[in-house]
Amino acid sequence: MKNIILLLVLGLALVVACKPATKTMTPELFIEIENKILNTDLTPEAKEAVVKEYNVTLKQYEEFSQKVDEDPALKAKVGEVRLEKMQGVKK
Repeated sequence: MKNIILLLVLGLALVVACKPATKTMTPELFIEIENKILNTDLTPEAKEAVVKEYNVTLKQYEEFSQKVDEDPALKAKVGEVRLEKMQGVKK
């Protein structure tokens, strides 16, 4: 009986340990995801597919998007990063 419980605990630990960790959302990552989402049909399914490519959840993306809208300093940082990317494309 103890062996079965031990195997179950080890199996569960293995499953949890092998699950890929989600990334921390940064302004750079947010812009990459946002640009890719804007090239879709903007359905929840399309958004989910895009964020999954970047190993983040749709909830993480949407929460960061809300923070960008509400925090002037973060909005400015996202704007600066976006401008740098645009200038980099022109060069």
